[in-house]
Amino acid sequence: MNSSQQSRLLLTSRATWADAEARALRRKVETGEVSRLRRGVMQPKVEPLGSLPWDQRPHEARQRYLDRAVAVGETRRRDVVFSHVTALAILGLPILDLWPSAIDILEPVTSARRSKRGVVVHRSEFDADDLLEWEGFYVTNVARTIADLARDGDAMSTVVALDHALGPRAVPAQAVTKDEVRALVDAQGRWGRARAFELIDFADARSGSPGESGSRVLFSELGFEVPELQVRHHLPDGRFYDSDFKWKRSRSGRPLIGEFDGLGKYLKEEYLSGMSSGQAVVKEKRREDALRALDGSDFMRWGMPELRRPVLLRALANQHGVPRAPRRPK
Repeated sequence: MNSSQQSRLLLTSRATWADAEARALRRKVETGEVSRLRRGVMQPKVEPLGSLPWDQRPHEARQRYLDRAVAVGETRRRDVVFSHVTALAILGLPILDLWPSAIDILEPVTSARRSKRGVVVHRSEFDADDLLEWEGFYVTNVARTIADLARDGDAMSTVVALDHALGPRAVPAQAVTKDEVRALVDAQGRWGRARAFELIDFADARSGSPGESGSRVLFSELGFEVPELQVRHHLPDGRFYDSDFKWKRSRSGRPLIGEFDGLGKYLKEEYLSGMSSGQAVVKEKRREDALRALDGSDFMRWGMPELRRPVLLRALANQHGVPRAPRRPK
């Protein structure tokens, strides 16, 4: 966890200001050199995220969200326990898209605190074993955070976070087992338990990215068959290719390979490995041709625009004949 988060902020509630210092601060506010996050917490001017290099934006967006969390903590009179999506940010666990504006805190069921001014209050019992320290405040640990999201029925946040925590991308401090999360859900009573168990069971360590996890959630919610993950395709010459997803049989009768982020991930610096964009496109075209020749597979590609607007993903899936999931008995 980042122990220097508070250094990004100016905590005016703790300062004793001389008149000249107070006037200087007011001038900085008027000129836009600093802005107020919350009463008593100022922030130096930040550049718009869109002006930063694309590879710096995810990290900086998370840091700015954590700035807001610190600002909330600094303006509360009692101990603060961050939870839910805010806990994901603190713990370094992923979400699918953009960090929200609201900050989540956890309170006992007897608390009179209410959700207001950009703070969402969740009421549930917890004990010391559920908590970690962060920046002088507290945050729910990985298992408790995912259990809370699952009990709330937040399918997207639960699956994206748990896929990561189960898989090889998780650092040791983020790793958790399904049994640990189930035990915490079970200990909190019957409310939300059945749906939470469904989401925990749905999580899969093989998911390669938040986008792949989010895609699986949406395919399921839209009524489509959930595809196989990280399928290895062996070529006659001994080589092999992996695909993000595969449906054994689409509605056209042919196998269907699914790729999240389409050609985009072959055009980003982290995937190029010294190749030019043109070389990467040619390489991917050869890969696709080889996979088509192997078993006649069709290809479907999508990215964040389709995940942000599920109606687009549904239309694309119907266009490519993604099989529908069997209807559940009532």
